[in-house]
Amino acid sequence: MTRELPYPLVGERARVDAPGPDGCSAIARVSDGAAAGRVCLEERDGALFIRVLEIEPALRGFGLGSDAARLVRDAAAAAGWPMLRAWGPPDLGLATYYWSRMGLRPRHGPGPDGGIWFERELAG
Repeated sequence: MTRELPYPLVGERARVDAPGPDGCSAIARVSDGAAAGRVCLEERDGALFIRVLEIEPALRGFGLGSDAARLVRDAAAAAGWPMLRAWGPPDLGLATYYWSRMGLRPRHGPGPDGGIWFERELAG
């Protein structure tokens, strides 16, 4: 079953555009349309998986990544995805804090490439 997100996703700080051929969507700053980063999504085992969420270094700390993550989470829930997953790389401890703040919980067991899986149930 294909569950489409209603692009563009527009929040207070960030806009997430429709994905390109690589499955990645541009993230832009709402205030001026400046390119801010990208988010790459894919279906994996029936869940929507955030493969990449990155914000340009000069624009970090202003809530763009958090706004983009919330937009994806809320749109995925509205589109009927049962689960949202992301992962934290083994060499980036800040990811654990970030995904926990976004409402995803660490999952027991090994994650991809030695990292940690995070997940959140969206629909019952």
